[in-house]
Amino acid sequence: MGSLAMLSGCSGQKSDDQIIRDSLTSELDSIKNLDENFVNELSESIDMSQLSVYGIDGVKFMKAYLDGFDYTIDSVNVEGDTAQAQITLTCKSYTAYLQALRDAVNLRIANPDELAGKSNDDINKEIGDIVIGSLDGVGLAATQPVTITYTRDGEEWKPASSTSGDIAAALITN
Repeated sequence: MGSLAMLSGCSGQKSDDQIIRDSLTSELDSIKNLDENFVNELSESIDMSQLSVYGIDGVKFMKAYLDGFDYTIDSVNVEGDTAQAQITLTCKSYTAYLQALRDAVNLRIANPDELAGKSNDDINKEIGDIVIGSLDGVGLAATQPVTITYTRDGEEWKPASSTSGDIAAALITN
């Protein structure tokens, strides 16, 4: 979340609250609009490259997972040189995805004879199809609220260094 790195306090007549809200909106809209840089960053941070053995592009997987993403900025509380913003994210339910994946795998392995004679590549492709198919049917769910802490540094507001990780964690634990 690169542009969250520094929020300028010199934005004309905007309040600190509004400066933080504007920055959050800009960053969260980049997720909502499936910004290529954000999706690539998230895919790398979660190491989605492991899916390539199943014929799945990690970036395409993240785009499918984030399809329908939305957010609300629930509150921004500024106290002196610190602030806390609380946001709620909405994306595909990771818990529901894992359950759908388990169900699909269990259904598939219920007939092991069908796998006999298939090459590893064919089996891996089939696993990839199951992974994507399981994701496609998952509904949206709200995350637990995420609190982002900011600190004023001179004329700028800076988010805590853990912000990107906190948002990524919320996205894959709902």
